[in-house]
Amino acid sequence: MMPGSVEESYDPVWGTGSNAQEVLDAISEVREIVANDIGSPPKYILDVIRQKDDHDVQRDYLFTERELRIIRFCLSVALGEEDI
Repeated sequence: MMPGSVEESYDPVWGTGSNAQEVLDAISEVREIVANDIGSPPKYILDVIRQKDDHDVQRDYLFTERELRIIRFCLSVALGEEDI
């Protein structure tokens, strides 16, 4: 028997292949919100991590619960957490 199509495959993080695009679209929406605020171009992450902040920047963010859950999902995936 041949394996099912990619759309029928299942991944514990992304769900089925057919759902993956919805997840990616939602992540892209939230990334756009953040990217618009911090500006571009993106900086090399090690430069950011090693950067010395000489002042605090106060910003008020109003994320929806949906957006916060998407951010938490992304952070969990980045950290390799299994319980997402």
